[in-house]
Order: sequence, then structure tokens, then C-alpha cells
Amino acid sequence: MKRKVVFFTVIILIILAIAGTIKLISSRTPKEGELRVESSPSVSVFLDNKHLGRSPYREKVQAGEYTLRLVPESTTGNIAPWQGKISVGANLLTFVNAVLSESELSSAVDVLWLEKSIASKPELSVITNPDGASVVVDDITKGITPLTLQDLPEGDHSLTVTSPGFLTRTMKIKLTVGYKLIASLKLALSATGASDVTASPSATTSITPTPTLKSGTKTATSSATTQTPQKPYVVIKDTPTGFLRVRMDPSTTATEAGRVNPGDKFHVFDEQTGWFQISYDGTNKGWVSGTYATETK
Repeated sequence: MKRKVVFFTVIILIILAIAGTIKLISSRTPKEGELRVESSPSVSVFLDNKHLGRSPYREKVQAGEYTLRLVPESTTGNIAPWQGKISVGANLLTFVNAVLSESELSSAVDVLWLEKSIASKPELSVITNPDGASVVVDDITKGITPLTLQDLPEGDHSLTVTSPGFLTRTMKIKLTVGYKLIASLKLALSATGASDVTASPSATTSITPTPTLKSGTKTATSSATTQTPQKPYVVIKDTPTGFLRVRMDPSTTATEAGRVNPGDKFHVFDEQTGWFQISYDGTNKGWVSGTYATETK
């Protein structure tokens, strides 16, 4: 009888030891979050000087504070790189959307990330560079940046940030109780000095432990024209996003080279099944899907 008691005691101790070991190993496992980077034009993505890949980029990284650097890959234009601090939370998403230009002053970069919150309502914090921008949520002016809002209901909202002399930023957000969404926006200086240009259509974030975020930004295209170009040419149709992506190759998995707007017309340089090659900025060429382009020969 005593032997049985000893035997079962040893078995229980072994089970407890194994459980403790598993718990210890799990506690030492690095916690990860998700980093997503979208940009126009395509960029090389560096995290603390380590090259991760090129945009569009979406991978798991260890949670923590980093220096993110975006270096344009295009050799045809003098596009300025961007560098800034980002935070990646465990099991949370950090999203970066960059529209880079020849000058850092005319480049726009949105950095959105999530933090856990104990507040009874979802929180939204808006930071801008420069400070003093007006924050409008659901067409209601809420204040001046830097600004934290704790009275917003859970669900979908429209966020707009405006500042005289800078391009307006507009995005769709979705808030959830238990999380704070932080939107850090570097505003782009308007070439005309006006602030009535909306860099949109939207960026949408869903706040969950493993959220998803989508973004799109219309970009000007110097080769687009409302006049009839030389045949053959295409006319860009309306799209669900309000813009059409230009790909480096005739494939939906190819890298995004730029974006064009509905109604724009472009001369067709080449054609493959379901795809048209155009000059989307007057210099560089890319491919647009025939699903959203009507050809005239």
C-alpha cells in the first residue's frame, strides 16, 4: 500500500514539474506583435538598421520600441527617406502608411498602433507633426492636437485632421473597449499653401488583440489627363477604394508602384491578359487591372 502511495506521489510530482517547466518556457518566449507597412512609392523597410524587406510589408516582430526607416527603392526620382520611432505591442498591430515625396516636408506618414486600456470606453489619442492641428471625429470638431478622447462610443468612426498650409488627412477607424488607438500623423506641406486637399480615401483599423488595418491614399499622377490621349488608352473606372493600385508587374501580388484615380486617362504601352501598362506619373510605367479600366483602341 505504501509503495502505491509513493508511486502516485512521484507521478504527481513529475506532472507538476513538467507543468512548471512548460510555464517557465512560455514566460520566456518573446512576445510578438504585427508590423504592417504600406507606402507610395515602394520602399525598403529597416527596423533598428536591420533590413526586413520591402513594402507592402506584413510580418510578426518582437514587441518593443524601434526606429523604423523607409528608404525609397526607385532610382528614377529623388524621393526623400523617412525615419521615426514606432511601438509594437504584444499580439497587437502597428500600421505605417507613407506617401513619400522629394522633400520630407511634403511627405505624409501615418503611424497607428494599439495599447491595452482599462477605461470603460475605447480611447483615441491623436498626435500630429506639427502640433496644433484640428481633430474632427464624425464631422464634429473635438479639439487641437495633441489630443486624447475618452468619450467616443465603440464602433466605426471617421477621423479627419486639418491644419492650414498642410494636406488634410482623413481615415476610417474602429474602436473597441479595452484598447486605445494612437494615431501619430506627420502632415505633408501643401504645395499651394492650402489645406483643402484630402489625402484619403481611408485607413481602417479594427481594435482587437490581433487587429487588421487597411489603408489607401490617393496620389497625384502627372501623366493622367481628362483629355483624350493617343490611342490605345484606358479610362480608370470607379473602384470600391476610390483609387486603383498600379503594380510593378501584371499581377495582384506584385509590388504597388503608385495609385491612379477614377476618370484618369492613360496611353497604353503594352497589354497582357487582363492588364494594361501605363505611365502613371509621366516617367515610370506600371500595370493596372483591366477589371477597373476601360480600353479604347
